[in-house]
Formats: sequence, structure tokens, C-alpha cells
Amino acid sequence: MGRRSSGPSARRAAIVGCLVSALLAGSARAQETTLATEAEVPEHLVAGGQYFEATPYGLRAYLNSIKTTRPELFAQLAPDADRLASRSTTAMTLAIAGLGAGVASTIYGIASRTSCTSPPVTDPNFAADSAAWSQCDQRNLTHMTTFGLIGAGLAMAGLGAAFVVVPSRRDLLEVVNKHNRLSPQPLQLQVGYDPIQRLASAGAALSF
Repeated sequence: MGRRSSGPSARRAAIVGCLVSALLAGSARAQETTLATEAEVPEHLVAGGQYFEATPYGLRAYLNSIKTTRPELFAQLAPDADRLASRSTTAMTLAIAGLGAGVASTIYGIASRTSCTSPPVTDPNFAADSAAWSQCDQRNLTHMTTFGLIGAGLAMAGLGAAFVVVPSRRDLLEVVNKHNRLSPQPLQLQVGYDPIQRLASAGAALSF
């Protein structure tokens, strides 16, 4: 009786899976580093002794805190803050969707490979059947590699799109500057100090 190929095919599947996983993981780490670079140094928006994250979400939290006390200022800046927050959410969605599609493609490529059966040594057509077995293994390798590369491409496309959409520090500062042109009580960007962990490193408070 013939045997299912569990040697070369399994090893090749493992190798392809590891290579693609490394590609996806590398892409994810690169994008996380890019998106989180500004968060590595503690940054906060400071207003009236209160601290908010120096992010679109932190800006929106600040505006929500003045919604009832300064409704006119809130009305002028809320659309800008919501737009930046929406872009941040969209960027995260794109990154997650790209990585998810990439992983799904890779898993499909491995799970949908054809079962290859090695011929027994007593097979009268051993040479021909061995050649067919080898061709089956090669098709599986090509199949897995193709879907693995498609998966890596989808992941990188999602991360690339997220990088394009995510707001930059400049986008945030444009809204902060607009706030300070409209308000006698400016927002400050404090760099190098974490009020929660009480860590300071060359801290500075900058007004815009």
C-alpha cells in the first residue's frame, strides 16, 4: 500500500510557513515602530493643569472636557479632532485587515495543499509513480509559496495604507496651533515627562 508523504512535504510546508511568518512579523514590527515612534518619548497635551495624550484621541478628550464650559471653541475644533481620530481608527483598521488577510492567505496555502502519496517499493510502476509523487510535492511547494507571497503582499499593502492614512505629528500640531489662535489659554505640548509614572528626561513644555 502507498504512504502519505509526511517527510519532504511536511518539511517544505514548515519551511514555507516559517519564511512567510517571518515576513509578516517583520512587516508588522516595522509598521508598529513607524506608527509608535512618537509615542516612545512621553508627550502630553497640557491645559489648565490637566494632561491629555498627544494624539488625536487625547485632543478629542481635551475638547470633550471643555464642551460645556467653552462651547464655541469646542464647536470650531471638534470637527478637526474628529477627523484626525477617524484617520487614526482607519489606519488601525487597515493595518489589522492587511495582517489578517495575509495570515489567512498563508494558512489557506498550507491547508489546501494536495495530499501526495509515495509509491511502495513493490509498485510495478515505481519509477513513474515516484516521478508523479515528486511533481505533486513540487506543485504543493509552488502553491504554498504563491499564497504565502500573496499573504505577505496583502500584509504589506495594509500596513503601507495605514502609514499613509495615519495622522502625523504635524497634523496634530496644526489643530493645536488653531486652538491657540482662537483661545487665550493655550495648549502646551510637554515632551519628556510622564505624569503617571513620574518619569522625566530632559522635559520641556512647549506652547504653540
